[in-house]
Amino acid sequence: MSDTAKLVFGAVLGVLYLVIGLLQMVGAVVGPLPGLDALSLTGNLFGGFVLLVVGAVFIAGVRKLAAGSGEGAIFVSVGFLLSVAFGLVELLALCALGLDAYLVGEWAEWSVADAVNPLLYLAVLGAVGFLAWGRTFLRGLTAA
Repeated sequence: MSDTAKLVFGAVLGVLYLVIGLLQMVGAVVGPLPGLDALSLTGNLFGGFVLLVVGAVFIAGVRKLAAGSGEGAIFVSVGFLLSVAFGLVELLALCALGLDAYLVGEWAEWSVADAVNPLLYLAVLGAVGFLAWGRTFLRGLTAA
């Protein structure tokens, strides 16, 4: 795939991460935001910060790609890697919450839908990008 496709995909992910990260941080400060229930915002300040950092990496890569710098593709690839890594951490946390609910006996009241947060569903998009461009990125790492 071309750098143009990576630029567009990285820009979309960067904006999504930044906007949802800001919304999550605002939700942590002022409380639940009405009308945004579909985004599953948890109001976690640190989760919002992580989303902002990943979004900043994507946007930095997009800016460098748009300027014609070869480093831009690396930034976007690292953004994909961060997205997948934090998504896996959240998936492990979700499994731990489920196991805890099972062991404590609250399995009937526990729902996966209640535990889903933006790091999980945005990681799916990051995984798509990583599957599309990850081989090239990893090949470049082994060559260095």
